[in-house]
Amino acid sequence: MKKNIALTALLMLSATLVFAQATTTTTGATSEEEAQKLAEEAEAKWHNPDYRPYVASFDELIKLSDAFAQNKLRLALTNYQTGRSIIQKMREDVQRLREESAESKHLNEKWYWQTIDRKNREERIIAMKKRKAKLSSVTYFTRAINHLDKIQNRKIRESDEYKKLTADVYRDWIIQQYDLENIPQTVDLLERYIALDPKFDQEVSPHRFLASAYGFKEAVLLKTGRGTESELLFYKKQKNKHLLKATELKYQKDSPEYEKILEEVNRDEIIAITD
Repeated sequence: MKKNIALTALLMLSATLVFAQATTTTTGATSEEEAQKLAEEAEAKWHNPDYRPYVASFDELIKLSDAFAQNKLRLALTNYQTGRSIIQKMREDVQRLREESAESKHLNEKWYWQTIDRKNREERIIAMKKRKAKLSSVTYFTRAINHLDKIQNRKIRESDEYKKLTADVYRDWIIQQYDLENIPQTVDLLERYIALDPKFDQEVSPHRFLASAYGFKEAVLLKTGRGTESELLFYKKQKNKHLLKATELKYQKDSPEYEKILEEVNRDEIIAITD
């Protein structure tokens, strides 16, 4: 009998301790929630939509949060997809126009010059359509880049999702800007593209584009006579470096193609030194 009473008392004591521990845990969580709620209510009283911080360091800490980074990633993706849709629609329209022109009989064209005029007119319309779409897409790609640049969260910036989206945006921005003949502007993003991940440095096209961009900047300096000798030499060396890199990646160093480009580069740099 005494054993049963002792056992019952022990069980009751254990249950009381468990209940007390659970109550303490619940109370602790509730206290934290209440404290957080009170802090939010206090901050809400300070809300001022016209507030502009003189020292912005504290307010910019929000850019380190996962929520801020994910939101910027989402906005960047949305703008990128919009830009891509514009380019895709333009290509479909151009293809449709070419097919319609090929299928038309053009019975009113009696002379060869009439056919030439029509084809030139059609090409002008297509060129205008392409330019308009490319300019519009660049606007959206630029917005996407701005959103990506605002992400400071290290975990997000090092993620495959961030790197892939950033590479996609950079690539399409560069392609459209190059087509629009804004060639010098592509240099910065091409360098940033290569720096994103070591695997991008092993792609042929970024180096091919960089060789052309630096070559363009070199040609402008030679034509205008503006800029210093050191600037001219820098553009020349960068042009040749990326030209060799692109050739090596595509054809290998022991190929006749690489040997030919190497000869051109050596001749180009020798002329630069003798000048």
